[in-house]
Amino acid sequence: MDEMNWSRVLVTGAAGKIGATLRAGLAGRYAALRLLDRRTIEGLRPGEEAMVADLRDRAALARAVEGVDALVHLAGAPDPRDFEEMFRANVRGLYDLFEAARAAGTRRIVFASTNHTYGMYPVEHGMTELDPVRPDSFYGVAKVFGENMLRYYFDKHGIESVSLRIGSFEERPSQQRHLSTWLSPRDAVGLFDRALRQPGVGAAIVFGMSGNTRIRIRHPNWEAIGFRPVDDAEAWRDRLAAEGVDVDGKPQWPLHGGAYEARDH
Repeated sequence: MDEMNWSRVLVTGAAGKIGATLRAGLAGRYAALRLLDRRTIEGLRPGEEAMVADLRDRAALARAVEGVDALVHLAGAPDPRDFEEMFRANVRGLYDLFEAARAAGTRRIVFASTNHTYGMYPVEHGMTELDPVRPDSFYGVAKVFGENMLRYYFDKHGIESVSLRIGSFEERPSQQRHLSTWLSPRDAVGLFDRALRQPGVGAAIVFGMSGNTRIRIRHPNWEAIGFRPVDDAEAWRDRLAAEGVDVDGKPQWPLHGGAYEARDH
């Protein structure tokens, strides 16, 4: 089956860390990238178009998805302690965006989910995409909502999707936990590109990490989108050790969610 080759892809949260990485990495791979963020996006490249809008603005979201074949949804509120903002952006705003995309005929949604959807599992538990969710925060709960919405959209409306449970997206590992959870910028581009291009994905859930020697995911489900990571956090082991990181000691966080389980919400 031929790969999907979308004409216009909308990227929300395009001014963020992952968004900026995808802008550079996906440049020239699709005919048009429409970039949406609350902040002004500068320095547009050929094939890019930008919109300034908030997830709370339904009319703007409807305009953003006009003529869009595929959607990459990165935007959202990250602080799980601010429930009202979390709800407005990550639940209400997500619903409004997905509904607008459905009405506009968008055929593929790639959703930036998170390891916090299963954050309350002990790190010794080797996760698979089939394990029941155990969110560690309101942030994780909202991402579970997004994953379930996409399951519904596929079953009810035939819109295919990939929910990417992203670990630690960083330029380089900086702590012991990253030796298992790191997602490199290069692998992030490959991950999202494969999530857009792979045909017949249904409503897939895929774990978003590099090919780390110490990965604690038993089945990351990369084959569902044909993803082959190229980076490994272990390449940074000696440098981390020289920087004083206890690279071989007991896991510094007992749960998959890292520090999130220590927060109030």
